[in-house]
Amino acid sequence: YEEKEKRKLIVYIAKIGNQKSAINPDDIAPIGSMLANCGCVDNLDLMIHSPGGSGVTAEKIVEMCRSYTKKEFRVIVPNMAKSAATIISLGADKIVMGYCSELGPIDAQKFINVGGITQQLSAQSFISARDNLIKELNKAKSEGKEYIGYLQQLSSSTVEPAFIEECKRELNFAIALVKKWLPQYMLKLKNPELTTEQLEQKAVTIAENISSADVRFAHGRMIGPKECEENLGLNILTLQKEDPSWNLLWEIYLRSEIFLMINSNPQQQAAK
Repeated sequence: YEEKEKRKLIVYIAKIGNQKSAINPDDIAPIGSMLANCGCVDNLDLMIHSPGGSGVTAEKIVEMCRSYTKKEFRVIVPNMAKSAATIISLGADKIVMGYCSELGPIDAQKFINVGGITQQLSAQSFISARDNLIKELNKAKSEGKEYIGYLQQLSSSTVEPAFIEECKRELNFAIALVKKWLPQYMLKLKNPELTTEQLEQKAVTIAENISSADVRFAHGRMIGPKECEENLGLNILTLQKEDPSWNLLWEIYLRSEIFLMINSNPQQQAAK
């Protein structure tokens, strides 16, 4: 692939479903090692297949890759780049996608225990739930109705002020990263005729769209190459199924998946 494209390629493939597959600080050392092995290059490609994870680590991965790139930094999505992996993709100059590639919403997720079962819920859901409770409480008070039930619900740990504030911070962090990178890189390259203010406004619109649980509904919802390019206005290179470059990339991805499958076991699975 590198010989054909005249670009350096580093690969980050996670075994979806493995409990250790999330993007986390442990990824920094191996990614730094790959980049150091490549050295500073004109054009760098990062292939990523990931369910997401730490937004803080995602920010660092983008900055690391850019520090080794002189001209163009691209992210290649052979299958899926969700959540924090989507954030990484939006930090590139261009995203390379195929017919089965997908990004996903970047709404922050919180893990809570319900009946002994850990569930993953959107941070926006907690914020909306609290806002609705306060609205219903005030309405009940103004109408002279019983409102003790709303006060009891507002005492729950998942809607208490500190928890809600943390939910807001996590949501705002993801949005801030997208708003920082898009006008500076991807949107600027795709829309050279736009002013800085116009690029920033476009980035805000994109960030609000892909971070809204009310727009996307499900955290794992697919955002395919056509929507990324035509609806969101991202800088997308869509490779067709017959494209030799796509076939090379797909084989690298497929071999990685097979490697992780072969080398996994119930006690200690290969996560990345």
